[in-house]
Amino acid sequence: MVTDDSNSPKSTTDMTEKELKSHINLLRQQVDRLNREIRKSIEEIKSHRGSVDELRDKRDEFNAKVKEYAARAEACRKARDVINQKIADLKKPRSEIQAQINQQRSRLDQLKARRDELNAIAKMQTSSLEKAYANELYVFIHADIPLKHEIDAMERLKQLGERLGVSREADMIHSELTPIYKEMRALRKTGDQTHQDIQSLADESQKHHDELLGIYKDLDAVRREANLYHTQLKEKYRIIKPISKSIDANKAAVVSLREELSRYLDTLKGAHLPEGVEADDEQHEIALEKFKTTGRMSLKELQVLMEHNDIAFD
Repeated sequence: MVTDDSNSPKSTTDMTEKELKSHINLLRQQVDRLNREIRKSIEEIKSHRGSVDELRDKRDEFNAKVKEYAARAEACRKARDVINQKIADLKKPRSEIQAQINQQRSRLDQLKARRDELNAIAKMQTSSLEKAYANELYVFIHADIPLKHEIDAMERLKQLGERLGVSREADMIHSELTPIYKEMRALRKTGDQTHQDIQSLADESQKHHDELLGIYKDLDAVRREANLYHTQLKEKYRIIKPISKSIDANKAAVVSLREELSRYLDTLKGAHLPEGVEADDEQHEIALEKFKTTGRMSLKELQVLMEHNDIAFD
């Protein structure tokens, strides 16, 4: 750090006055150079400090926005999930209603098929068959007809009777269809209402979902901005950190040099000097330099400085 180390260092007591002065001047030059480097480094840090504060403020501003958007996204997501749960709760009874409708439709189809099968056998409506049967029965009972016609009438009565029975069975089956139709209409009405409720909730859920996507998009944008400023801030710190370390190292070096300078000044002060003005000037120079570099002095040195008006007490 300090002196020419090409030769083994001499003890201060072994150095001549010229060597002492030369070494003192060298130490002063080193202190001055280090102080200049310290000031330069401080100015360089100052030049970065403004942008560091600005970058930190920007980063913190966008981080606050990130938290704000994240809170909004969480609230929106929860609202959407609550609605989706309601939809899930409604889908179960709707499915049950649809199952009942399908069951009734299956039963209805079976009854209609049986009714249509019987109607195909009956070929006529029950009222027409009843009328035809009554007319045929009247002729059979009251009309004076040959035996062959009577046998034919008996056969027709038998056939009409069978068809009438089939037609009446078809009518009974048909009467069972009406309450099934009513029940199915009621089930469909309930199912339609449930479906409308689900659709309404689904629309609301979609709105929350679309809003959530928008929030996530904005969140990503502000997070990118925050990360950008953070990266720039880290780069600034990367530049400043070695400069700060160099300042600390240089300050420590200056302290060490000043301590060494103080020792050499003390040695020079104690060295044999010519009497008279030259000695007094030398003592004054040594005392003044020691005061400037270390801030410490003996009573004799204080007296010398006061005599030269370097220090005054009012």
